[in-house]
Amino acid sequence: MLTKKKRVKRKSRKVIKIKRSTKYNDRIIITFENKSVLKVPEDAFLLHPINIGDLITSKDIKKYDKKMRLQEAKDKAYKLLSYRMRSVGEIKKRLREKSFLLDEIETTISHLKKLNYLNDLEFARAFAKEKVKLKMIGPLLLRSQLFKYHIDASLIDKALTEVYEQIDMHALIEMHLEKKSIVKGNLLNNNQKKKLNDYLSRKGFTWAQINEVCAEWGLV
Repeated sequence: MLTKKKRVKRKSRKVIKIKRSTKYNDRIIITFENKSVLKVPEDAFLLHPINIGDLITSKDIKKYDKKMRLQEAKDKAYKLLSYRMRSVGEIKKRLREKSFLLDEIETTISHLKKLNYLNDLEFARAFAKEKVKLKMIGPLLLRSQLFKYHIDASLIDKALTEVYEQIDMHALIEMHLEKKSIVKGNLLNNNQKKKLNDYLSRKGFTWAQINEVCAEWGLV
């Protein structure tokens, strides 16, 4: 015996109003008959126009909503980048905190990389140059700081090699000695030597580098 298949009607909503967002110029606000609102990116709206009186299915609403979420993820990333350079790991972390989905985050990251707005090697170079200039820190400390930005170790090593090739490491350590009012030729006792070694190691210099400069200055 044949039975009739029930036809399932998709729920749809009737469009009663369309306007451009006053806050975001690239977004279109769609208002439905039931007073619910749908935000649509302008490029998606132009690609698939909506008119007053149209019936929009739940499936279409989900598609538009996904496009809107992706646009919002990009907007959040743009805002973060407007303050300063960011690493890929930073952007991913901040987008996860805003509850964006993995595919939305990865699509946003790919988009920003294509525009060269995200480049971990350039970030590491700029970060290292600034820290050396302002804080006079050594490579060990810089490496640990860059790891916190979830940058690949090979990129960190490449950036640090490039930056420190242009710097006299001994001169950098000597700046710290002068800052500490250390006088050349004044032998340090064991306690003074330990304090100085600990201080310079915290600044990111190796024991070998520290000992070489201390010997040159006649401190040991």
